[in-house]
This record gives sequence, structure tokens and C-alpha cells, in this order.
Amino acid sequence: MKRPRQVRLRLSKSQFHHCQQLRKESARVWNAATNFFWRTYRKKGIWLSEGSMKRYIAGRFSLHSQSTQAVVEKFYANLKSRIKPDDYRLTARSLRKGNPDIRYPYKNKKWFCVHWKRHAIKVDGRYVHLSNGKGRQGIVFQFPSYLVDCQPNTIELIWRNGYWLSITLEIEGNKQQVLGYNGACDRTRVAAVDLGEIHAITITDGEEAEVISGRELRSVKRYRNKTVGKLARKQSRCSKGSRRWKRLQAVKSKVIAECHRRTTDLNHKITRLAVDWCIQHHVKTLVIGDVTGIAQKTKGEKRLNRKNRQKVSQWEFYKQRQYLEYKCDEVGIETTLESEHGTSKTCPRCGHKQKPNGRNYNCPACHLKIHRDVVGACNIRTKHLTGVLNGNDNFTSPKVKYLRIDDVQLLRSSSVAGVNRRNKRKSNRRKLGVPEQLTLLPSPKGGAIQSRMFSEA
Repeated sequence: MKRPRQVRLRLSKSQFHHCQQLRKESARVWNAATNFFWRTYRKKGIWLSEGSMKRYIAGRFSLHSQSTQAVVEKFYANLKSRIKPDDYRLTARSLRKGNPDIRYPYKNKKWFCVHWKRHAIKVDGRYVHLSNGKGRQGIVFQFPSYLVDCQPNTIELIWRNGYWLSITLEIEGNKQQVLGYNGACDRTRVAAVDLGEIHAITITDGEEAEVISGRELRSVKRYRNKTVGKLARKQSRCSKGSRRWKRLQAVKSKVIAECHRRTTDLNHKITRLAVDWCIQHHVKTLVIGDVTGIAQKTKGEKRLNRKNRQKVSQWEFYKQRQYLEYKCDEVGIETTLESEHGTSKTCPRCGHKQKPNGRNYNCPACHLKIHRDVVGACNIRTKHLTGVLNGNDNFTSPKVKYLRIDDVQLLRSSSVAGVNRRNKRKSNRRKLGVPEQLTLLPSPKGGAIQSRMFSEA
């Protein structure tokens, strides 16, 4: 089983410069492949194959041969994604008839990520050596203790307001064994999920319901909006490109990157709570409410004011849906989509329709009082099972449990407990959603690992 893991690098000035040179060299590989491909097509009308391009690129750049081949593979993957799968040799002109926005990869890049395959990765205990070819300086770092038993399959050097290593780990066993879940139990229940901006996820199986608050997620976004707005006002009083403007831009980028890490971490934790609830209640099928298009035409139709439009536009419902789908797939739970139209204003008992005020739904016809998001989740489940929303006289209010991220101790933020478990020790970086940092070690020149260096380290 393969699992991704991203760790941040702590670099010295010389190591930072070395990583910069590697990314520039990888960009030169991309530019050479792009220019040669289109020059050949313009002069001879030939679409070069991937193998021919790899033979042309081989030995021309100061990277490992597998790293240069990975750049070529990415170029052709990008190329194939913009043409129809049944005809590889369709021209851009014929494609633009159906979609004029389709473009083949043609731009040159200044920076590009560096990719190491398994043949360029050598492991010696906790130390990992990334080769850049014979006679060239490589990269050496030490694996965290909780990743020692994992075999890195591929490693990629990426930039996200700092250098990170994106590691694909090879873990023994299937998904259920790695996750520690027993799939032998009978799963027959159908549960439904109502996504929300205030309460991120409301899930119910008809008998019990769980409301997971998203207020901490909202507070992170509010902090980002206010801080970025404050910095933007200061930048408006500076000349663009001045030293003060650049300093403010660097602070803005740092705040945005920090909040992005925190929101990603919180989205993982929220969806993990929902999937754990499904496992505990033996759910076989999870119905997810589809809210696609909810942020469209809000200004023209005057449905929301300016502040609420900002909240809805920054609502990451599609990302949460993706996290739910892949986490459920790992444990064998089926997922399906169901439209949320009319589910929050229809009484699940008598079928009376009214727009609720506040967070509770009070039906004037049958006097039902229940949380409005629970009403939405119950109606999504009913709509999936019966296809209509007419109410049910035998409806009983499910037992509701409220949950916040702060109430959960040692909550893992990803789908694999053994791989992505956080350290118990408290630190400011844990609070910001930043994983453990790795420190690069001095690397000898040459492709082989020297045992003397590891014994000294």
C-alpha cells in the first residue's frame, strides 16, 4: 500500500542554494523537452513519442537519469490530459472547436519540482540519500522515528513558502490492515452527511446524529482575511517593488501559507471524525449532500450580503467531500451524492416547508423542534432511500451529539494512523498544523552512501 507524507525541510544557506539549483536544473529539463517537442512538430509535423524524448534528454543535465525521465513523463501526462484518449494525434485546432480554452503545455518555467524514483533513493537505517547522478552532490536527511519501518517509493522536492519533501511511502499490508479496522462486521446501514459552513459536517443514520463544529475553521479564515487585508492596505501606500512592499509581501505569503496548513489539517480532522463515526455505526453507504453551485449568483440575486458572500465563497465543501470520499474508500464504505435542494426547509415528520430562523428548526404544523442541520441530514437520507420528501409520520428525532476538534485528544489528521500520527509533545508548530521538520545533513559528492558519514552522524 502506498501512502503520501509531506515534511518540511530546515535548511542552511548553502543547502537552500543547492535546492534552488536543483529546481532550476529541473526547469531546464522541462524547457528543453517543451521546446524540442514543438520545434519538431513545426518543422516536420511529427509528434515525438515519450521514448524518443527520453533518449534526447538523457545525459544532458546535472540530475539523476530517473529524475530527468520523471520530468519528461510529467510533460507527456500534461499533454495527454488535453487530448481525447481515442486519438493521440488530434491537433490543437480541432480541439479548440469544442473548447477554445484548451492549450497544450508550451510555456517555459524558471522553477520545477525535482522527482526521485526508487532507483535514486538509498536507505541506510534512518538515513535516506537522494542521488543526483554520479559525481554530483546529493541530499541526505534523517527519517522521523515513526517512519523508520516505511520504505520510500518516490520523493519530490517542492516549494510551499519553504522547501518540503513529498514522500510516497510503501507500507506492508492492505488498507484495512494498515488502518487497523476490521472489515468482518456486517455493514447494512445507510447514513447521510449534511455539509455546512458553521457546522462543517452533520451525519446521521436515522437513530443517532453527530454535529461536528467548524467554528475553529472559520476563525482561521477570518484571521487570514483580516491580516491579509491589513497588509494589503499598507502595500497600497507603497511603491510596488520597493523594499517595504517586498517585506509586506513576504509577510502576507507567510500568513497565507500558515493558514493553508491549518485549514488543511482541520479539514482532515473533521472528515476523520465523520468516517470514524461511520465505522462505529457499521455504515455501508454514505450519502453526501451535493451543494455544487451554492456560491453562484449570490450578488445578482441579492441572496446574501457582502460578508456572507465572502464566507460562502471560501467554504471548502468540495475539499471536504473529496476527503470523505477517499477516506471512506479506504475502509470499504460506498459514497454517493444527493442534491440538497429543499432538505433544510422540509419537516421530516409532516412534510411542511418553511425557511428556518436560527440554528433550530421549529415546525408550526407538528411542533417538531430539532437542529436544522440534523433536519437536512435526515432529509438527504430519506430522499436517497425513497426519492421524495413528503415527511414520515413515524419519524423520531435522532439522539444528537455535538463535537468540536478541541474536545478530541490525540486526533490523527490523516487516514493512516501509523504513518501520520502526531507527536504527543506540545509545540507551537503543532498548533499551526506544521508537521515535524527534517534537517538536511552534509552530503558527500558522489552517488554512493559513505558509511563513515552515517557512523559520525
